[in-house]
Amino acid sequence: MRERDKLMKRNEIVICFLTIVLLAVPPCAVEAGAADQGRSIGLEESVRTALMRNHDYRIALQNMKAAKEKVSTAWGQLMPALESEASMLRQGAENGFMSLSDGQYDIKVVQLRFGINPGAFYNSLMYSRKSYIAAKEELKRIKSEIEYRVITSYFDYILAREIVTMRKESMDLYRQNLRDVKNLFRTGTVPKFELLQAQVQFKSREPELLAAENNMRTALDVFNYHLGYDASHHRPDHLVLKKKFLVPNSDAEGTVPRLREVAMKNRPELVQVNMKREIAAHGRNVKASLYLWPTFTMSGYYGKTKLMPNPVDVRIPMGAQTINPDFSGITGTDQWQDTWQVRVAATYRWGSLFPADPAKSEEREQNTRVREAEEELLRLKRLITISIRSSYSKLLTAYMTIQSQKDNVLTAEEGLRIAKESYRAGVIKNSDLISSEYSLTSARTSYIHAVHSYYAALAELKRETGVDNTTIILRGE
Repeated sequence: MRERDKLMKRNEIVICFLTIVLLAVPPCAVEAGAADQGRSIGLEESVRTALMRNHDYRIALQNMKAAKEKVSTAWGQLMPALESEASMLRQGAENGFMSLSDGQYDIKVVQLRFGINPGAFYNSLMYSRKSYIAAKEELKRIKSEIEYRVITSYFDYILAREIVTMRKESMDLYRQNLRDVKNLFRTGTVPKFELLQAQVQFKSREPELLAAENNMRTALDVFNYHLGYDASHHRPDHLVLKKKFLVPNSDAEGTVPRLREVAMKNRPELVQVNMKREIAAHGRNVKASLYLWPTFTMSGYYGKTKLMPNPVDVRIPMGAQTINPDFSGITGTDQWQDTWQVRVAATYRWGSLFPADPAKSEEREQNTRVREAEEELLRLKRLITISIRSSYSKLLTAYMTIQSQKDNVLTAEEGLRIAKESYRAGVIKNSDLISSEYSLTSARTSYIHAVHSYYAALAELKRETGVDNTTIILRGE
């Protein structure tokens, strides 16, 4: 019983200790800790994880493989059909050549058939190859979209987390300020109005912190959604903020045309539309080949044949005797014999020249597709130029803001430190201290927003130009 009482007493002590700890931790801190759950993950690993788990990317990968098989199918037109065949033929007629046989048995040991229209073969091959290129570009487009979403959600979370950190620091500052004002009020240094004002200012910060923590949780959920998870398995590594920023070329007027040329060659949507135009042109030429080119065919076989001849009874009187001629050279014999055949032909289809022919209608339809793709290509080129100019301007603005706000944050931190000492010494008012804290918060917020805008604009430029190398985008190397 004594041991049992000791154990119960020990459990009570543990429960009391845990209760004190839980009560000591603010609710916002518990929620923030829940939002920070998950393994820290870098940006490159985030992109790899998203690509590995994204269903659209997997589907595009399978479509690309299927398009590659279509290329093999087009090349397969050059392969002749090689086969063997066994057949039985029965026939009957009252007179004429067919009456000499009741049919025959055929065994074609080797039979070969081959036919091709040169124009149709070439254009169908190019059609399949362009389709394969378009499928590869679709895979590239989906990849760039995934990377863009992952990068933006990655830095959305970092931005939201930094804002939570600033809100907590601001809460700590206002809490400390409230303690200082209370002490000064007790000594009669400050009036009650200033104490009430400090209390209101402290309490006003709580909704801002709660809203910031809610935004952080939402940003974390969105980030994990883009990674392919339903729960918060991962969280972005904020150490990326300490990396050096690549310096963009300040000559926007010279850089934007260069990036436009890069986009003309690498942007997946542009390549896809260009392929769409060429695919339609090759589809048109496939139908036109039916009347521009003859279809060449070749067939042949080697095998065994057994005839079923009808006996020919033709008696020719020759004096006292009659003779019965042997017609086996015509009717054949019932013995198995070797047979072979080779046939070469060129067939021209005149019907395709007429406007009402289905091939002619399909040719006109593909012509319409060509013109449609050309208009879409012109539209995309104009939009890309505008998008690149806008994204590059954002990048330059963000970089310059980072450089200016980096020093501004240091200045604001020093100003806040001096303001705290001055307020405690009674040199400045509480409003001046709060103003110093607000200046620091504004400077840090501007810096973090600038970092977010920098990486977001860089991700946009990668998507717009279709290249992953940031050095090419920023410096043209």
